[in-house]
Amino acid sequence: MTTIQPFEATDLLQLNNVNLDILTENFPLEFYMEYLILWPELFFASHEVTKTKANGHTEISGYMMAKTEGKGADWHSHITAVTIAPEFRRISLASGLCNTLETITDNKPHNVNFIDLFVKCNNTLALKLYEKLGYSVFRRVVGYYNSSQDKYPSNLNKVHDDKDAFDMRKGMERSCGRSIRSDGRKNRCFPHDVRF
Repeated sequence: MTTIQPFEATDLLQLNNVNLDILTENFPLEFYMEYLILWPELFFASHEVTKTKANGHTEISGYMMAKTEGKGADWHSHITAVTIAPEFRRISLASGLCNTLETITDNKPHNVNFIDLFVKCNNTLALKLYEKLGYSVFRRVVGYYNSSQDKYPSNLNKVHDDKDAFDMRKGMERSCGRSIRSDGRKNRCFPHDVRF
């Protein structure tokens, strides 16, 4: 049985099954704490009741980290991380976390115009998930995932699916379609152009 609960600081001590997975990005402790302080209602976890020989206990199966940012028509919620432990994948938990965020931020006090996220261009599983949830590509951010050793991109025509990100967005009703592009995969920008 799954429940979605607010993330608590002590939950950081119970994330090994989620964060030690190769597909999950890990952040410094202070980064998690910043989200807990500034956007506590947008940081939540899915919990599972699992059975052991003696009795059942609850473990974290995944979590959502999000924030709100921007002004005017660019006021939106940004998904920083949504991740599920490997043993709990393929049972719609990520969809549930994304839908919970949408419910929270599409209403007062947030009333965002859209929700966005960044995903590697070659992450086909994530792309399928987000497209199924109604997200579409707004633009390609060339060199978004460059490491510190990589040269900063200087040409928007040179793309690399492992280092570029799709800026994906899902517009809320109040955005009246302004946050969606039908030709988003053709629009390109540099990482420094992503400002709100």
